[in-house]
Amino acid sequence: MKRWSRKPLTLRLLILVFVLLAALATLGNSLVVAYTVQRSALIHTTLEANRAYAAKVASSISEFIDSAQRNLAFSANILATHQGDRGVLRAEAMRLQSQDTYFNSIAIVDAHGKVLEAYPDSLQIVGTTLRSVGVQQALQLKQPVVSQAYVSIAGNLVVFISQPIVSPSGEYLGLVGGSVYILKQSVLHTIIGSHFHHEGTYAFVADANRRLLHHPEAQRVGELLKGSPTVEAALRGETGAMEVPNTQGVEMLAGYAQVPGANWAVVAQQPRDLSLAPLGLLMKDMFFGLIPASLLGVLLIWGGALLITRPLRQLAYSAERLSAPETPGELRAIRTWYREAAAIRQALLTGVGLMQQKLGRLSQEAQSDPLTGLANRRALAASLATLEQSGLPYAVLLLDIDHFKQVNDRWGHDAGDEALRRVAGVLRDSSRAEDLACRSGGEEFVLLLPGTRLEAARNIAERIRETVASTMIPQVGKVTLSIGVAESGSAPTSTETVLKRADQRLYSAKQSGRNRVVSSEKP
Repeated sequence: MKRWSRKPLTLRLLILVFVLLAALATLGNSLVVAYTVQRSALIHTTLEANRAYAAKVASSISEFIDSAQRNLAFSANILATHQGDRGVLRAEAMRLQSQDTYFNSIAIVDAHGKVLEAYPDSLQIVGTTLRSVGVQQALQLKQPVVSQAYVSIAGNLVVFISQPIVSPSGEYLGLVGGSVYILKQSVLHTIIGSHFHHEGTYAFVADANRRLLHHPEAQRVGELLKGSPTVEAALRGETGAMEVPNTQGVEMLAGYAQVPGANWAVVAQQPRDLSLAPLGLLMKDMFFGLIPASLLGVLLIWGGALLITRPLRQLAYSAERLSAPETPGELRAIRTWYREAAAIRQALLTGVGLMQQKLGRLSQEAQSDPLTGLANRRALAASLATLEQSGLPYAVLLLDIDHFKQVNDRWGHDAGDEALRRVAGVLRDSSRAEDLACRSGGEEFVLLLPGTRLEAARNIAERIRETVASTMIPQVGKVTLSIGVAESGSAPTSTETVLKRADQRLYSAKQSGRNRVVSSEKP
């Protein structure tokens, strides 16, 4: 019986086998290395993109808060000298709520928490004392505050942004603040929705109490987060990225950043599986060696075009919305990394600034007499309406330059205008902060004295008359005033009646020889 014997392997076959094994090992190792490197790169890129996205959103929210605080600070400066003027309070509340899209409601509160004015009127809180967390925190700190989320007296989940109102003498008078509704469409939705982000990436915002202020799943807004590493890191002031499981246990690639002005956390995240979805196709392409250089060139050109045109596209979008209050912040946030785009952005910022300055001047001019700089009849009517509504006593001085027509006829209208300005200057220098000096027309002036009784008003009128009579006016020399004085008294009296009395007494002063003050029915 013959023994079966195995034929020996040939060297060619061995080399072929070893080459094939080496090739397979090399290919396998290359695929493993490529997979590992590409996976790491995709994760790193996604983490970095989400970190940048979170930082960008946090920066935009911070800019929004800064802008809102500046607007509130501007109003606080105005209110500091008009705390008792209901007309000014209401005008500022309405301006803040209507001019800006930042706030859903506005409240002006005194130092004890009593609401002096609120808008919109549907709140119905004027005269009440607010005990809400945001207001009480601001009243205690007496400084600019961005509250954490809380439920307002109207039942809304809100964030309250406020500025203190401090008098020129340094006295704390209260605050002016605006509420941003969290559960309704608000500026937070607009800010987060306006930024570019990768498909499947979403952002959420939580306050220092770990309460959700924004989330793509609207039903989760207001929910308290517990043990979120990204939120905790952001609230510690860190900016970064990490792999973490979400509340459903899905592994996420998350970037995080802090909103410094409010101590809020912004987290942008994407499911890891979604980020790695292109990896399988990429490995297949690498295995077959079918990644054409032309596609790479197209992708590079396409990416470069996107990079170059992105600032211009953002600038064009902002140019269509120059009147929007958030436009300056959006313009500053645009990355203009080449000269032409930077020049366009600067031109747009200059245009927005000039437009806002012009609007401010127009608002001031609407309440002022252009020749003398005093208040005009519109401002006088508003102040009288406020006094009549408040029921507080006041006095009125009606002043008329004697023989003013002769001044114009003899020395010309330029000299007459100078005389009007000099008299206006005396009135301005003789007025308190709460008084209102007004040019009512021609050579006639009105001085409104809140909280002043008749005798004191007469003394003021005498001082004004004497000062004017002793003032030398270029070309004209000296002019005199006839003044009628009236008061509202303790009994309710209409402003029309008070003005009529003052006018009758002014007429008596004229008939009695001019250059005098009449404060009673008999001169």
